[in-house]
Amino acid sequence: MAIKNVTKNKGFSLIELLIASSVGLIAIGVVGSVFLSGYKSANQRSLELLLQQDVNDALSLLKQDILRAGYQSGASSSYIISGASNIVTLSTLGSGDQCISYAYHDGTVQHLRSFYSKDIVYSSSILVKNIKLYSTTVDGKNMSDVCKNGHSILDQNQIEVKEFSIVERALSSASATSKLLTIKLAASLRANPSISTAKSIQIKTRNWQ
Repeated sequence: MAIKNVTKNKGFSLIELLIASSVGLIAIGVVGSVFLSGYKSANQRSLELLLQQDVNDALSLLKQDILRAGYQSGASSSYIISGASNIVTLSTLGSGDQCISYAYHDGTVQHLRSFYSKDIVYSSSILVKNIKLYSTTVDGKNMSDVCKNGHSILDQNQIEVKEFSIVERALSSASATSKLLTIKLAASLRANPSISTAKSIQIKTRNWQ
């Protein structure tokens, strides 16, 4: 009768299982950490892009509208707000913030505009600085009506304006004098102030007298 060799199958020992489990947990931890880090980075970048887009849109709105300053359909002279000495008027508010105001006339009605930075009461105890646009299409308005009322052109619940400044420089030629406006806008997210941006544009007023 032949005797068969019997080989005993040995399983994993407890120590081997513990080592394997530890290595697996470390690997999962590393992969999870990399994933979370990438997710946070992508999320922050997305918020940065959204903030930059909102600021770009606000500056684009200002530029497109300011280029209309002084326009008067069918007239040989520029349109100036009653009581103003210039087509585009810069003034300083009580808080030290600047306000830019102007008007244009489409041949039917006066369009009075003003953009200014102002502290807005976000809640009972929090002040958020934002940019306000005052706009009316009612004839007869004058300088006493600008820089007082308006609505935010940025989402005041999400964005806080850190700086809204305007610098003007006269541009003279043999026939006329225009202005070069440099407008700077800096803003950050209320929920995460570390996410911020600052941009500027230059506008040459064109409907001068």
